[in-house]
Amino acid sequence: MDDRVRRVIIITAICAFSAQFGVTVIATPLAWWVVEKFETSWFVSALIFSAFTIASTPLEIPGGVLSDKIGRRPLIVAGLALYAIASVLFPFAREAYDLVFMRLLQGAGAGIFFPAITALITDRTGYENRGHAMSIYNIGVGAGLALGPAVGGALFTRYSIFTPFYLCAGFALVSMILVLLLVPEPEHNVRDMPALQITDPGRTALRVSCIIIFFGIGVAAIMTPVFAPFAAKELMSTLSLPERLEIIGYVLSTMLAVFTVLQILLGKLMKYTGEFNLSLLGLLLCGTGMLALYFATAPVELFMISAVLGAGLGALSLGTLTLASKSTETGRGRVMGTYYTMFYAGLGAIPLLSGWLSDISGPRNLFLGYAMLLFILCICLWVFTE
Repeated sequence: MDDRVRRVIIITAICAFSAQFGVTVIATPLAWWVVEKFETSWFVSALIFSAFTIASTPLEIPGGVLSDKIGRRPLIVAGLALYAIASVLFPFAREAYDLVFMRLLQGAGAGIFFPAITALITDRTGYENRGHAMSIYNIGVGAGLALGPAVGGALFTRYSIFTPFYLCAGFALVSMILVLLLVPEPEHNVRDMPALQITDPGRTALRVSCIIIFFGIGVAAIMTPVFAPFAAKELMSTLSLPERLEIIGYVLSTMLAVFTVLQILLGKLMKYTGEFNLSLLGLLLCGTGMLALYFATAPVELFMISAVLGAGLGALSLGTLTLASKSTETGRGRVMGTYYTMFYAGLGAIPLLSGWLSDISGPRNLFLGYAMLLFILCICLWVFTE
């Protein structure tokens, strides 16, 4: 990987950091909005979280196709701009459904941003260093996800509701400037590339990666709208509300910090196991973590569980992203759009269903049921794909 390519990959990681920081910075304020200010149901909490994916999911494939036609940079910059606008609006929410609108705006940004930026990585890398490039990109993803809850909680409790969201807008604007100044379009014009051509093995690889990421990302989706209020109400009732919010932020950040720190190691492991096996390992770890949540009784246990979940999410994210990116060398934007359609479909549908089921059976039974689902899925993929 030469210096120019390395610079582009690092900038994609910075952009991914900015986008994902904007997604998770809401986690701790959301617990306050839901528990204290708006006193909403589990379902409304999940709806706020899922509004992001309601907007992003139908835009992923069109966004990827559009990036194949007009280039990657315009879509990346436009997506970051929508993140910045939504971030500035968040603190002015006066009721729960204001938050839904702002999350829809964020989701629209994600729908055009993520297929374009991952297609840019595939444009700039070959098979031999694709996994390494994706691991660097995932470091940015994980760092943004990890710092969002902790920094958002700390700034919110120490300063004001405005502070974390303005910081988020600043990150997005800096990323836009870096892309405009330092990331040229690929030397070959994406408009001149042939239309999507995918072989049967490539189609199978794309299907498998989409199935795994749909259910795997559900773990992360459950953690914010269901886990955060659950932990605040049932595991930390003796603590003050600011203390509960701060601990929840640190637990979520621990999960995502492990996701980030392990990326390079997981990239090296993937060279020996392959993308598919690494993805299955991630599913097993996520299932184990969800099962442990069912039995959790004290806040200290949550930190150990979050480490297991972080390792699982890191493995399945890197494995499926690399597997999907290698499924074809043409129509890359459309392929990554397909992958992210399933990514955000899981991120949206699973928390909505989880919120409804939690209202019926309680969060603990939800954690148990989802763990069993992941174990069964892992076995089925192993048997039928091999």
